[in-house]
Amino acid sequence: MTDLLAQLLGRRLLLVTGKGGTGKTTVAAALGRLAADSGVRTLVVELGHAPVLPELLGAAAAKPGREPDREPAAAGPNLFTLRLVPEEALLEYLELQLRVRALARGIVKNTGFRRFLEAAPGWRELITLGKLWHLATREDARGKPLWPLIVVDAPATGHGLSLLSVPTVILDTVRLGPLRRNTDLVQALLTDAKRTQVLIVTLLEELPVNETLELRERVRSLGLAPGPVVANGVEPPLELPDAERVLAAVARLDGARAPSPLADPVALCSAARHRLVRARMQAGFRDRLERELGAAPLELPWLPKGVDGPDGIAALAAHLRTAFARADRGDGP
Repeated sequence: MTDLLAQLLGRRLLLVTGKGGTGKTTVAAALGRLAADSGVRTLVVELGHAPVLPELLGAAAAKPGREPDREPAAAGPNLFTLRLVPEEALLEYLELQLRVRALARGIVKNTGFRRFLEAAPGWRELITLGKLWHLATREDARGKPLWPLIVVDAPATGHGLSLLSVPTVILDTVRLGPLRRNTDLVQALLTDAKRTQVLIVTLLEELPVNETLELRERVRSLGLAPGPVVANGVEPPLELPDAERVLAAVARLDGARAPSPLADPVALCSAARHRLVRARMQAGFRDRLERELGAAPLELPWLPKGVDGPDGIAALAAHLRTAFARADRGDGP
């Protein structure tokens, strides 16, 4: 295990966020797979009502209409997944406080209580963070962390910042009482750089890079520690020495003799030039990130077969391990 990877996996909570469409969910899954393969008992948590991680990581999916599991599901050696739904987390919290399941359910199903919740901004974010704190602080029979590492597929940029900023808002307005005490505990976990880091996933394109730099500053302003930036979908190098001379030679070939339309010289040259142009564009945004972050992003290549299951996640995890090794050596892409 590389030094940078060991430092990252030594945290308790890794929050993976970024602009929507950058592949943060697959990166979170790959990071969980990499941690588990490195011998760290890892829980990968997804937020919301649509289960995605079980299919990506090979865990058994819940049956349609069934309530979300409160306990994580195994997805392989050292690897577990959990879907965190705020409403279910709230019910679980009330059961712990009231110690009567039927009473807690009655409160949650009460029409007046539900209307009150709908009018209360931020409760979903707060109960979500409270559940993450509960998971991060659970211990086994030996007093060891039950989940040494929790990787969270956090919401995209806007909603992600709303999630992370809720404790600050509450601490600024609530001075005493159980809400204040519980929020203090959550905020202490989030702002402890030794326990928590925020990883931002981006594409090497203008809008995602701009959003990444803004998001990193917002994360810092909230008192959280930014971790490595992950550049996803990077164009693999086109292995063509003196590419322009080679493409010029290909363009002179007789297209009528091509064995298929895909091998037509015009199509081949067009595809190759597209890759060359895209690679140059990405290199420019990579350089910008390195200048403004003070460190090069970890790079994950664009995978032609996509990432839609355990095999794709395993391949992405292998590339992520290579990216950490390159960062330790100070190598370029």
